[in-house]
Amino acid sequence: MSRSQLEKLSISQIPTSGTSFTYYNTFSVVQEGSDEASRQVLMIEPASSPIIEDGQTLITSKNFDLTVSGLFKASTISGLQTLADARTSVVFGGIGLGGQILQAEGSINVNQVFSETASFRFNSPREATGGYDSATGKHTSRLAYSTNGLCLYKWGAAAATGTNALAYGWTKSSGATVSFASSNDGVQTFSHSGAATLHRDLYLPSDGSNTFYFNIAVTAITDGGSGNTIKIKLQSFSDFGSTEDVTATETVITTTGNKQVNITPSSDSKMIRASIVIAASDSISFKQPTVELDSTYDFTEFNT
Repeated sequence: MSRSQLEKLSISQIPTSGTSFTYYNTFSVVQEGSDEASRQVLMIEPASSPIIEDGQTLITSKNFDLTVSGLFKASTISGLQTLADARTSVVFGGIGLGGQILQAEGSINVNQVFSETASFRFNSPREATGGYDSATGKHTSRLAYSTNGLCLYKWGAAAATGTNALAYGWTKSSGATVSFASSNDGVQTFSHSGAATLHRDLYLPSDGSNTFYFNIAVTAITDGGSGNTIKIKLQSFSDFGSTEDVTATETVITTTGNKQVNITPSSDSKMIRASIVIAASDSISFKQPTVELDSTYDFTEFNT
């Protein structure tokens, strides 16, 4: 069905505690400051496609496969082999051609090792029906490749009110109140009696040249009285959400409409965080969030 090459890929093992990734490495066609280089390819093709009436083909499932091959140092190969042997769950982040962003979860398989040349190949295959899981909101393949880096999860929520009214994949401050209206393209309302945030994390490689744009469409706001306290924010971290490698950027929201903030992480960045920030008694309603590599706001989802 499709094949796409990634310019850069990161693999992260999320820590159970602390601020250091348990495992982290990047792979690139041109590996800065290293003699290693690799090729990263994402392939999607039919897995099961029975022939039905009138000779039509019905695709009932698809193979999603991320394959990396290249010449690596012994230490790199050893680390990857350890992940594969333990079937360790990792997070993949990638930058593709045409502004595509990869977000995926899974484990890796070691396919080939040629000791005489240090050539090495590994992949992360998975078979899925495609589209989003109706219970969790996550793509059934646990993979998304789109110009919208937030679309590993469908924009929606499991309930209109209560704890399940938080949009799929998002994290909120303790005690914050959320509701989700399925009409009008899906609208999340967020409020709190004190200062609070609503955020999504993306684990992505950076070479210091990529600018990321966080967009939302604001449908309603209520300023609790402090003034200029409702914001959207982007942060970039060189570790697991603790040390900022560049200064965070913010856009104050005082009106409805499309809002945007951008950040250019350094080459030390391992993750970015897109947040919505409010103060006491503030409230904001918004829809169709995106994180993109282009300044043109374009909400899309990964319906493959």
